[in-house]
Amino acid sequence: MLLKQITIVSILGLALALQGAQDKSGSKPAAAASPVDTVVQLVKGGTSEALIIKILQKQNKPANLTPTDMLTLQKNGVSENIILVMMDPSATPVASMPAPVAASGPAVTPAQAEPAPAELRAACPVPADVAAGPNAQKRRLAVTAFDYSAVQNWVTFWFNNNTNIGQGIRAMLNVRMAQSKNIVLLEREKLNVITKEQDLGATNRVAQGGKAKIGKISGADAILLGDIVAFGRDDKSKNTNAAGILCHVPWAFGCRAAGQIGVNTKEEKAVVAINLRIVDAETAEVLESAEARGESSRKSKQWGAVTGVSGAGGAGQAMTSANFQDTIIGEATSNAVDKIVAFLNEKIPAIAAKSRGVEGRVANFDGCTLYLSVGGNDGVQVGDRFEIHRIVKDVVDPQTKEVLDQETVKVGEFVASTVRDKVAIGQYGGEPLSLTDLKDKGYAARLVTR
Repeated sequence: MLLKQITIVSILGLALALQGAQDKSGSKPAAAASPVDTVVQLVKGGTSEALIIKILQKQNKPANLTPTDMLTLQKNGVSENIILVMMDPSATPVASMPAPVAASGPAVTPAQAEPAPAELRAACPVPADVAAGPNAQKRRLAVTAFDYSAVQNWVTFWFNNNTNIGQGIRAMLNVRMAQSKNIVLLEREKLNVITKEQDLGATNRVAQGGKAKIGKISGADAILLGDIVAFGRDDKSKNTNAAGILCHVPWAFGCRAAGQIGVNTKEEKAVVAINLRIVDAETAEVLESAEARGESSRKSKQWGAVTGVSGAGGAGQAMTSANFQDTIIGEATSNAVDKIVAFLNEKIPAIAAKSRGVEGRVANFDGCTLYLSVGGNDGVQVGDRFEIHRIVKDVVDPQTKEVLDQETVKVGEFVASTVRDKVAIGQYGGEPLSLTDLKDKGYAARLVTR
């Protein structure tokens, strides 16, 4: 501030000295700036009215202003107080009056001012860690619909159509495992062929969001696969076949043609048997295998209309209903699912947790709060920390034009505090983010593995 005042005093001193030289010699040097020009420059440079008046009073050299000079000063925003002191340094300035309203329109109030752009104008502090959510220590198990092709003929008989009992049994399992203390179930409809979902080599940079390993897509530590090998009648143990003739010895006791399945000569329990495999989510290695065999507590001779949901198309809901589970085939199915739950609770906690590799994009931001395009469905958990990268350019195959990868620059970090199915919300810390960059190439988010 002192340096600024000294500079201003020097400018004014020079201008007034030049004016004195003009009065004595009668000639004006070509390069001299008039007091009018000097004061105009000070006002346009942002010098306050009070400081200009103080300098003029200290110089104590009245300026001989013409009407043209005063008009020039007013047009350039010089106040009447400054003009008054220029003419008479001993004059006392009057209290400042409100600025006049422009003739072209009403004054703009602060509420009417244009809002600042919705982007970060300053760097945000590094986000603090957030306590991990209740599922952080649980093993994450992706469950596919069980294959029922081996018993499809029996299923058609029980339900009067090709009901997908594989989905129905998985739905029953989801209900039973909802309160598990050790396992989080992840449903994935497209995990049928593991080898087709393997990633073919991600780089150390943030990979372009194409196909990735199943373990990365689902956040799964393992995958449960199952084949239903018996449903209603245990054809495997009885050496029977639901297609055509039900046993290899037609005259044996209890054997009937396929059209007479609904009539039996003795009471039998309903049986449901499922061959299970726990598979590594990344390597497809079979880690554990078992058979879950369920039987009904009751017996029956009449096998027709025992499902309670005859003709049902939505097995996922119908097989979890009390109507179905009150039947003897429902009892057997429920018993088999109970054995699956026991098997999973014993084996899954012993499986090592996978290093999750979740990648997504910054969908939006508000101040230091970020919204990511990945959430619980992608394996994100409360407390997860992500690196945020600004995408510089795409790496494109010159022939196919396929985006192979992306060159990125790390700009900060993000910690998830709220996780929903498709979005993660939390605090960001790092360099200012730009809406222009967000709309152009965007920002990538990569989970920091622990």
